[in-house]
Amino acid sequence: MKRLILAATLALAACASSAPVVHTEQAPGVDFSRFRTYTWVEEPQTQSPIVRDKLVRAIDAELAAKGWQRVAEGDVALLGGWGTREDVNYDNVSFGFGLGNWGGSSGGAIGTSTGTSRPRVNVMGQLTLDMYDAKTKQAIWRGTASGEVPDTPAGIDAAIARYIPQMFAKFPPP
Repeated sequence: MKRLILAATLALAACASSAPVVHTEQAPGVDFSRFRTYTWVEEPQTQSPIVRDKLVRAIDAELAAKGWQRVAEGDVALLGGWGTREDVNYDNVSFGFGLGNWGGSSGGAIGTSTGTSRPRVNVMGQLTLDMYDAKTKQAIWRGTASGEVPDTPAGIDAAIARYIPQMFAKFPPP
């Protein structure tokens, strides 16, 4: 019984893969203390200019909190990317009917079952932020956040408020 509960728990954990995942990485040996300004070379291109503006403002706020300033020609070039894909899953629904003998000496049953599959579409997205040293054009940092895209403005606002700070939690790298 314990094995069955463990297996069910692991299966449910695997299904929870739509929760956003945040990753960052930096180039080895880069001294981030020499950078204090940045320039947006390319903002993330979302379907909604309102969402794009919210993302850019949130990223600008995180960098400002770290002591960085947005200028026309900064020490760091910032490039944002946004991509989505649709994942289609099918939920099976079955209906059945059966007759049988419950507890008598004879057993037997007849039954019928029909099943249908309903598609469920999840929009998965990934925000990518790349930083380059503006002088050397070398990549110095990358942050990504990927997961299911919320389908309401309130959900989008909550996701931005939660995951952009996570992306910059250990920024700048030591």
